Amino acid sequence: MNNKLLWKIHNWVGLYAGVVIAFLSITGAAALFRPEIDRVFNPHLTIVAKQDSTVSLTQIVQKVLSSHPDKHLFEVEMPKEHLDTWNIRLQPNKAEKLHPIFWEVFVDPYTGKILGERNYYESFSYFLRNIHVRFYEALYGRQIVGLAGIALLISTITGLLIYGKFMKNLSFGKIRRKNLRITQADLHKTIGISALLFNLIIAITGAWLGLQSYLMKGLDITMPNQFVREQKVYSKDQDTHFPLDYDAILTKTQSAFPELQPWYIRPSTNGEGLVHVYGNVQGQVYERRSNKLVFDKAGYGIEHQYNISDQGFGAKLYYVQEALHFGDFAGLSMKLLYCLLALSSGFLSLSGFIIYLERIKKQRQKTAALPLKPLLLRWTFGMLLFIGIMAVLSMRFGIGIPSLFVSTATYGFLLLLLTRKLIQIGRKYLLSTAKKPKYEKTI
Repeated sequence: MNNKLLWKIHNWVGLYAGVVIAFLSITGAAALFRPEIDRVFNPHLTIVAKQDSTVSLTQIVQKVLSSHPDKHLFEVEMPKEHLDTWNIRLQPNKAEKLHPIFWEVFVDPYTGKILGERNYYESFSYFLRNIHVRFYEALYGRQIVGLAGIALLISTITGLLIYGKFMKNLSFGKIRRKNLRITQADLHKTIGISALLFNLIIAITGAWLGLQSYLMKGLDITMPNQFVREQKVYSKDQDTHFPLDYDAILTKTQSAFPELQPWYIRPSTNGEGLVHVYGNVQGQVYERRSNKLVFDKAGYGIEHQYNISDQGFGAKLYYVQEALHFGDFAGLSMKLLYCLLALSSGFLSLSGFIIYLERIKKQRQKTAALPLKPLLLRWTFGMLLFIGIMAVLSMRFGIGIPSLFVSTATYGFLLLLLTRKLIQIGRKYLLSTAKKPKYEKTI
């Protein structure tokens, strides 16, 4: 592939996907610390004084359910590094589309005291997740993020090929101060190469996670760790309200799978009569909560056990994607490194715009285009304003109204652009036909 074509591809991808990549870099850097941020913002829900023994989890679940007759149990989240409490998570018996509810009840496991309740969809933690994973766009937001991952992959590979040819005779890391364009170009190349491996990992895993459903269907891939009981042993109502001994389930989990650190206990509600215990195994670099035990509700016999360490290459590759994308497998130090590298990806998008705009500076001056600094400030302010508005709407109204707002704005804007383009094409066509000479018929 010749150098000119590489430059065209690199520039085109950067110009049309750069803003999205920059947005994902900023929101991704923040989303890395969702548990830590939630702990800081809500210490009354997440922090308790640890004691030697806990109260009965079974009694606590029954207590919570009895105080919420309009809801049923979805799962119990167990204490972990950033959560000292039990989080009893409920779903409404009758769902509302515009104002969905995922109710969380936080309980001190040592005293049994209910510390507080909230709709998870109205929490700042959920906002950080949703703004990064799908831009708060309910229809195709996740797929757009996946396409941005492909764009980042193309940009990273073409940038490497260009750098290898263009910088053969220059020292790596040398930043020339001749003018703004050259300084930004040198920074762009140096940071791009330094963060090359990170960007490749984020691009590949981001594309996979965003387009996962389509890729799995196209490649005929089935999700590992799936256990389905084909025969329904209860009605949905019986299964949903089946009385369980959660203390016994935890005891059996510790005995049958001592390496498992339980994260969720999730009973079935579709008639299967099962209880799934999801968790982590220390030392594994895989997606959180991807190891599990499955119990039968009647008698708590083990129906299925899954430890990723015992699986084949395909399953391990499947479950390593999310862990590599979010960097949450090696503690706070790894998250800080990921945050720095994520912000460097945002800088690459910004510096790419500066380089391009400086290169066409004379052309822009002829068209009275907005100068570089106010243009960048406008885009930056617009991005931060959007994030701020969505944060306020999210914590005030949950997921429904903000998603409707973003979807309407997104597709309305695209429809406006398409309409303008069609009008421009129509005008050009009419002008071209009007200028054609008309020949009179002669005898």
